[in-house]
Amino acid sequence: MGTFNGNTEGGRFAASRRTGKRKQSGAGWQILFSLLLLIDLFMLYTMIMQITNQQKVFELDNVQIRSAVNYGLLAFFTLGAILLIWAVIRTGAWKRFLCLFLIFAILWLAVVFSDLPLIKKYRDMWISTAWSTMRHRGLATFYFPASVVNERVKAEEDASSALVGVNTEDVFVHDADDHSDWMDPEKVHGLAEQDEEFEELNPEQKEFYSLFYELDRESAEAYFKEHPETLSNGYEHILIDEAGLSSNGTSIRTKLGEKVLAIDADNEILIVEVDCAGSRGAMAIAKRPSRLSLCAANTLPYYGQVTGTIAKNNGGILAMTGSGFIDEGGVGNGGEIAGWAMCGGKTYGEHYGWGYKRLELHENNWLYVTDAFAPVGAETTDAMEFQPSLVVNGKKQDVGIWTSQNPRACIGQSERGEILMLCVEGRRVDSPGCSLEICADVLLRHDCITALNCDGGTTAMMWYRGGPVIRCSNSATPQGRYLPNAWVYEGN
Repeated sequence: MGTFNGNTEGGRFAASRRTGKRKQSGAGWQILFSLLLLIDLFMLYTMIMQITNQQKVFELDNVQIRSAVNYGLLAFFTLGAILLIWAVIRTGAWKRFLCLFLIFAILWLAVVFSDLPLIKKYRDMWISTAWSTMRHRGLATFYFPASVVNERVKAEEDASSALVGVNTEDVFVHDADDHSDWMDPEKVHGLAEQDEEFEELNPEQKEFYSLFYELDRESAEAYFKEHPETLSNGYEHILIDEAGLSSNGTSIRTKLGEKVLAIDADNEILIVEVDCAGSRGAMAIAKRPSRLSLCAANTLPYYGQVTGTIAKNNGGILAMTGSGFIDEGGVGNGGEIAGWAMCGGKTYGEHYGWGYKRLELHENNWLYVTDAFAPVGAETTDAMEFQPSLVVNGKKQDVGIWTSQNPRACIGQSERGEILMLCVEGRRVDSPGCSLEICADVLLRHDCITALNCDGGTTAMMWYRGGPVIRCSNSATPQGRYLPNAWVYEGN
């Protein structure tokens, strides 16, 4: 009997332990199936909305391929939902699923409707980031009520209206002589460091450091010593090109601490890498504004061309994004310009309405900002319309409403007449992008007096000597998207 009772108790304990393990395992499976079903339903909803609204969430430009991928994923998530619903019912996990769904719903309501400053900040940033491009508007409209999205969009429209009438004045304009006076070594204007060492430089060095006054001489001379071939044709013909995507730049720094990517003495170009709130940006400083023009793709109105192609067709050595284009559904080919533009005196498109700005390049080689609905300046040779203006009369504009982290493209001019081209990489893990306020701050550090935001997102691109200087946000199109025009700086 004792043996029998012991075996009975041992069997009872063993059975209890086995039962406990099954219960623990069952709870784990129930939670797993519930989470997977919740995620699957979320993705299924996304695919249904994307197909229904024809809005792009995934970076696929080919309509046929995107359609095949969308319907393939729709079938995959539908099948997954069916299997997971069966698994939830089979394992008795429906109560756990309802609890998880309730938690998700409460969190969603908090994110959508809460006025807590931190939540509202990132909600507005998310909506602005999505709404700022036709390709990804679904990321806002799929998950947020129309009333919440419209509130944010209205705030941006109000911000645009607030800039109406804030235009460039004529007070800063100088006589048009291509600004050659400040590049004369005898007229350095305090730009180059006038210390004892500077006075000991030879005339060729003085001219070089007067032209590229931004450079830190110590790091530049150290680089030249390490790379003596750079000076084989003298300072006046220095050419350093480490701006390509396969290069890491040079050891030369500017007085602001920026890494130098390229120095082109013949074409009077300096390209530096700039930190834009943790994202990588590239700033091209082109010293001869008379070489700048807005050049149209020669394939208009059928389709546009990438930045590099437009530059090559117009003798350009440096170029960046220009006007925006109609991009319904995110499949625009750059052939239909958005807004109004003038390229070498020839006009394209229709004027933007209230709130938009126009950047005009006049015959005197200065850039001006004016309202898009205002009359075009009589001396205008090239112009584009977009929004918002970033710097007007040397003052930063209130661009705080454009807070989204996005790839950016901006063009401006310094108080010395230099053309400032700024492009910022975005939508990448190591470079999410930045707000326009950050762009304005970077431009102002380079003494900018006039600047306008250009079309950004996947369209943002800078090109120099045969290749892109920044990474496009869509890795499938490293040369950028097809554009109706580009700002081109002509080379020798």
